[in-house]
Amino acid sequence: MADRPAPVAAWSPSFPLRIALMFAAIFFMTGVSTPFLPVWLKSHGLTVAEIGLLTMIPQLIRSFSAPFVAFAADRRLAHRELVIVLTAVGLSAWLLLPRTSGFALALLAMSLVALSNTAAPLVETIAMTGVRKNGHDYGRMRLWGSAAFVAANLIGGWLASNYGTPAIIVLLTLGSGLAFAVSFFLPPTEATDTAAVRKPLSFADARALLHIPQMQMVLFSAGAVQGAHGMFYAYGTLHWQALGLQPSWFGSLWAIGLITEIALFFWSKAAVRSIGAIELMIVGPALSVFRWFIMAFDPPLAILVPLQILHGLTFGASHLGAMLVLTRIAPVDRAATAQALYALVSTVGIVTATAVSARLYPAVGGMTYLAMAGMAALSLAAAVSVYQRLQFARETA
Repeated sequence: MADRPAPVAAWSPSFPLRIALMFAAIFFMTGVSTPFLPVWLKSHGLTVAEIGLLTMIPQLIRSFSAPFVAFAADRRLAHRELVIVLTAVGLSAWLLLPRTSGFALALLAMSLVALSNTAAPLVETIAMTGVRKNGHDYGRMRLWGSAAFVAANLIGGWLASNYGTPAIIVLLTLGSGLAFAVSFFLPPTEATDTAAVRKPLSFADARALLHIPQMQMVLFSAGAVQGAHGMFYAYGTLHWQALGLQPSWFGSLWAIGLITEIALFFWSKAAVRSIGAIELMIVGPALSVFRWFIMAFDPPLAILVPLQILHGLTFGASHLGAMLVLTRIAPVDRAATAQALYALVSTVGIVTATAVSARLYPAVGGMTYLAMAGMAALSLAAAVSVYQRLQFARETA
């Protein structure tokens, strides 16, 4: 693409600031939709089973469309342009959702939201290009996404408590509009990756990545530990509501977990130096097993608070470790493919967990978290296996 237009804004903020703003815009919407959208859907007459499907099916759509989107971006060197298009799709979907009636139209709107969410791996790819080429601190950029998630939790909880569920969709629409606007500030691909022209990516390239030593186990561990959050994402807020917690606590409990996550990302370089990337992949699922096991027994608010603190590690440590390990083991010319595979396995894990939760939660309620503890245990076993094999390789090198 020789005649790529320059960024539209005359003001040109630094690379880390532009990425941080995009992360913040994306995760603001996630911070509203994850805890509060199930409540809005329930208020519009949808059943628990339908809410589960509206959470699961769009995730499935996202999981299999993300690699196609990533490949298209790599072939055309159009990561920024596709992010702009996808955020526009998201804005259209949130404008459509409150005008729908019934499950079928709601599914259409949520499927468009899922498609728009494939912008996230493209932003991650641009961010990791800056890390690899210029030494930018990924954690310091990514933490603004977590901070925006916290802000969205608190704002969403306050608005839902004071103005009811219609305020949730208003906030999501405003957030998607913000993401669309911010996407124009992303750096073009040429500004972040001046490498020679890369071979167009294909499914053969993706399959070749899976033959890299330890890649399969790293992806399995990442997908299982992220998937173990599926019950919490789909039904966690509804279960708190069933236990009698006030809506204002919903956002606060989500925010508590994100504070730990922000702290981890802020000191990510120190954490990696003192613990190690693959070790972070072990810490995350180990704490996840503990967290979901305790959650299965409907602990009181005094216990929920420290359990939510663990969210910053069950997600944050796992994500940070996986991102760094993938960056180290994946060839540079297939970095976007690795990101797409990471997004794919994470989403497949969540879809699987959500499907299991949709079957179990109506029957056993909070005990569904025991299945999530089992998924986390599988992730832990895979991460330990990777660690042991890498240690053996170093000792015998």
